[in-house]
Amino acid sequence: MDVTALGGRGYARFLAAGTYFLRKYRQVLNDLNVFPVPDGDTGTNMYLTVRAAMLEAGKLHGAPISEVAAAAAHGSLMGARGNSGVIISQMLRGFAHHVRHRSEIDTFVLATAMRESVVAAKSALLRPVPGTIITVAEAAAEAAYQAALHERDFYRLGAAVTRAANEALDRTPEQLPVLKEAGVVDSGGAGFVYFMEGILRFLPEVRVRATAFPRRPLRQTAFTPFQVVGENKFCTEFILEHATCQVLDLRRTLEPHGESLLVIGDPPTIKVHVHTDNPDKVQDLAAKHGKLTRVKVDNMEQQHTVLVVDKPDVAYSIVAVAPGAGFEKIFKELGAEVVVSGAKNPSVRDLLLATNKCLSDCVYVFVNDKNVALAASEVVKMTDRDVHVLPTNDVIEGLAAAIAFRSAVGFGNGAPGDDELMAAARRVRSAQIFFAGKDAMLGGVRVGRDEPAATFGGKLYSGDSVRDAAVAVLSDMGAREGGLITLYYGGAQKEKDAQRLSEELHGVFPETDVEYYWGGMKQAEYWISLDE
Repeated sequence: MDVTALGGRGYARFLAAGTYFLRKYRQVLNDLNVFPVPDGDTGTNMYLTVRAAMLEAGKLHGAPISEVAAAAAHGSLMGARGNSGVIISQMLRGFAHHVRHRSEIDTFVLATAMRESVVAAKSALLRPVPGTIITVAEAAAEAAYQAALHERDFYRLGAAVTRAANEALDRTPEQLPVLKEAGVVDSGGAGFVYFMEGILRFLPEVRVRATAFPRRPLRQTAFTPFQVVGENKFCTEFILEHATCQVLDLRRTLEPHGESLLVIGDPPTIKVHVHTDNPDKVQDLAAKHGKLTRVKVDNMEQQHTVLVVDKPDVAYSIVAVAPGAGFEKIFKELGAEVVVSGAKNPSVRDLLLATNKCLSDCVYVFVNDKNVALAASEVVKMTDRDVHVLPTNDVIEGLAAAIAFRSAVGFGNGAPGDDELMAAARRVRSAQIFFAGKDAMLGGVRVGRDEPAATFGGKLYSGDSVRDAAVAVLSDMGAREGGLITLYYGGAQKEKDAQRLSEELHGVFPETDVEYYWGGMKQAEYWISLDE
């Protein structure tokens, strides 16, 4: 069935699909990152920026596309991270401006909106550089426009756009010498292609889609000591609230004090990103025109040195307990330094060894199982490290807390308090699906040995199949009201099983978006999370 109209709900789902594809491959993008500086965080910055847009868009389930796009643009502005994140934010802002009076759009308006998004991004740059995300996005927008002249279906348009973006990405090493030297394509451009690929996978004609991702090479071949940061080594970002100046005036004021300058938004809220050797001077100049919030200053020279040769000097370390290899990989991508994986109930010794492996004297331990909390509390008494035990009840709560930790530290606010992290953990709803090891009854619900069952909030759910058990538990979790369902598969489940279940759940709960990832746990078939 052709998809010929895109409303607010569809746009929000497109953002969710693209965001979670970026989440899946953000470390690959980090490994590709050599321009404008080889600091290795492009994937993380792009993911956190579009995630902020996705969360704001998701709050407006039935609104017209004008309102949803505006919410996404505002969310990305407030959550923009790094050079690539700020550019993505400006693209979303240009898109929102183009659809500001529409309840839904067709493929032609999508194409013209993509064109305006590129213009908006280029206008934020003092000197747009060929071979970057702008080049890739421009090729995608032009392909969208040419296709939309005769194509009304979003799937076929999306396929053409993704193909053109991929071809433009392949040309970036010929346009930017530093990419050719490192043997990589542009990381920001690759992130744009990932995002479009995620959207394409969401569209209804896609069932099983082969992809060339992830791109290579890996980090150890992508970086060399010769790709140095040089001058203007402090990546400085902040939000200027209650701004009393115009964007152009602030840009002129800050331009002599650095490079890679991006000043976007509109009074009273302006976002600034700049690479400078004097971050205090930049902040002082901006503070004359409003209040600075979300200030983040990173030493990119140190970041690159860490990636190439040195042992990192970190302020905080994370130890996470993970029930499987898939969860171990996810936690490491979120910044966990040491992961205790595989053991159902790791011993005090296991946790102590993990804590003592950390580089920092301040260690946060995400236990991710209420049965592990007591053992972790013993570690506090046995080491001279400053250990914070986070009593997350399960691995889903642990992931939510880890994302909150990464976001807070990334904005330069220091580590969030334990209560703040636990509040983030408790906001997510989680359930487990498994095959019963024996006959059991709980709360009037009976389940037989080897039959599918689920648990949520101390209640037991049964069904004739894994699908039935999942539907029963998700109904109680509130999935009919919308949100994002994420499946983490393990046990006897394969990727094809998780893909089929995700499609079935989306059919039962059409107001939700459904994603799946490999968890690798042995004790359960699925962990399920529901995010609003």
